[in-house]
Amino acid sequence: MAIALAACASPAPPRPAPRVAGLSAPAAAQPGRPPRRVDALAAAASSTEPRAPAAPPAASPAAPGASPGDPSSAAAEGDARAASQGPSIAIDPPYKLGRHLVPRGRAEAAERDRWNAGGRGDPPAPPPPAEGHPLPRIIVDIDHVKGPLKASEVQRIARRHLWIHVYSCYRLRAYRDPTLHGKTTVRLTVSRAGKVTGARATSSTLSAPDVVSCLAARARSLPLPGAKAGSTIVATLQVYPGDEPVEPPPSVLAPGPGELQPDAISAALAEALPVWRSCYEQALAGAPALWGRLAIRFHVTDSGAVDEAFEAESRFPDERLTRCVLRRARALTFPAPEGGDLRFVVPLRLSPDPQPSAP
Repeated sequence: MAIALAACASPAPPRPAPRVAGLSAPAAAQPGRPPRRVDALAAAASSTEPRAPAAPPAASPAAPGASPGDPSSAAAEGDARAASQGPSIAIDPPYKLGRHLVPRGRAEAAERDRWNAGGRGDPPAPPPPAEGHPLPRIIVDIDHVKGPLKASEVQRIARRHLWIHVYSCYRLRAYRDPTLHGKTTVRLTVSRAGKVTGARATSSTLSAPDVVSCLAARARSLPLPGAKAGSTIVATLQVYPGDEPVEPPPSVLAPGPGELQPDAISAALAEALPVWRSCYEQALAGAPALWGRLAIRFHVTDSGAVDEAFEAESRFPDERLTRCVLRRARALTFPAPEGGDLRFVVPLRLSPDPQPSAP
């Protein structure tokens, strides 16, 4: 598989280097020294869309001392052909959260949207079967209804309506405490018009008071039918961790004051590429035409540890591959950013067709 990582930097006169999308740019080239490669900040793909399969390359010359019929020569030639024809992973320039480049015109915006959605071929290959339970496990039960409302109807409405609210409350703390779990009992007072006029938590085993308060407040939004009289409802809301980390709520997503040198980002990403390549190859086995853009939002702490890695902006059309890539991304480490923590986005472009590396 060809891994497109870098474009060669052009020599520049000695002057302060500009900052690239909120990340520190490399130092300017020094007289008498070759320019430094900015591996992780340059996309090598010369095209923005999957291309038709390339024609087989010409046979590579035999290694010195090898005869044309030598099996080792044939194997080397086959390896070179496979590498040149294999699928590619190109890394677009990373950018600090909130500082991505704005498309220039409708055509460029449409092309970015097309890549962000990706594809599974025409006709599309079926998606892979679900793997595990990535989202939190949420159970909504109606324990008791006093009044004319039917418990079965209230249960049906509550399970359909409250799941997203329980999830929103849970992620307030679960993104920091992945073991957070527990059960909360909420007592609701409902008017004859079906409006919840009161909601309070009567007990909870959750160790996060703000999550408990949030659950009671969100329960007030439960849309219930009118009846000839008011009702009292007792509901139990249970939540447990899923198989994947919980994404932080939008309210805490700040770019951070830190900065990282491009070569530091490059070195860290290079460690993940073999696993990312394996993730893609496994996905291609079930969807040979799978392609698209997978943008990873990293949060690097002030010590250089990665405590968040989630898909941002893109909607890569293979959930199993996305999880595989993100798991490896979360295991990366970076040098300590200068100035504090940092959130930045690394966009990957995955194409089943080869794309040449930059010079």
